[in-house]
Amino acid sequence: MARSKREFGEGPIYTITNYIFWFFLGNLYFLLLNIPLLYILLVALSNGSTPLPSGFTEIVILCCVPIGPAATALLSVMGKLIREKDIDITKDFFKAYKANFFQSLFFWVIEIMVISILYFDIRYLISGNYPRILTILVFIVIVFVILMSLFVFPIISRFYLTTKDVLKTAAYYTIKKFHIAIMNIASFIIVGYIFFKVSTFVLLFISSIICYLLMFYQQKIILEMEEKLKKNTVTVE
Repeated sequence: MARSKREFGEGPIYTITNYIFWFFLGNLYFLLLNIPLLYILLVALSNGSTPLPSGFTEIVILCCVPIGPAATALLSVMGKLIREKDIDITKDFFKAYKANFFQSLFFWVIEIMVISILYFDIRYLISGNYPRILTILVFIVIVFVILMSLFVFPIISRFYLTTKDVLKTAAYYTIKKFHIAIMNIASFIIVGYIFFKVSTFVLLFISSIICYLLMFYQQKIILEMEEKLKKNTVTVE
């Protein structure tokens, strides 16, 4: 007797296998688009206790530039997976990569520049024995920028908004949905802990898992924005 389509094509094993494949391939595409950074990190690890060459920090920062567009593309496909339970991972990933490339690159480069400047400011404040409160304030700004960016890129991955509207919306939800912002950060901490303390096997899926969690936490926010856009309200009240 022929098996039903649901039993053969939509059973739990089939679904789990698909998710594993999608997560693996999405992570692979992300890593391939960030080969320069991976190479630099491997060089740093292989050096062990040997001092790194002058200018190494600047090289690492430069190699981080491709992360923005790649992460946005991965967020896009993970968001589609959450909504539709099905994706064409290769087609959807590179379609999103192309569509969001320039805007995601712009925001990512700005974020790298801001965080880098603030980081060197902290080092300067510490070395100059300035009041500790100044260092704490700069650190808080860095944390807020990072929290806000974890809303910026999911928004870009789903909507076509102006730079001004993206920033206003991300800042708005960072404050209004602060518990979601904390959950976003927690995703990195938990997955990182599993990688370093439990199993390095998670490296095969790490970026996909994080992007999936970010989009999962922000489902209601995305839906709320969709409703506002339907009413031609692209700015935050």
